[in-house]
Amino acid sequence: MMVRIEVEGVIHDVEVEEGITIDKVLDKIGVLPSTVLVTHEDKIVPHSTKINSDVELGTIIVSSGG
Repeated sequence: MMVRIEVEGVIHDVEVEEGITIDKVLDKIGVLPSTVLVTHEDKIVPHSTKINSDVELGTIIVSSGG
């Protein structure tokens, strides 16, 4: 299966196995899951969501600090 995920304007196409979770996809592209929210069709989805078909995802960068 293919996952396309955009992070800070960069599109990553990742070949994955069925049932992989979003946090594992983020690991594959070197993005710490704690630094982004993941979206699908403009809705935020949990990092624990399993992917069972080709999909396009987006991200929202999480800012933190003091």
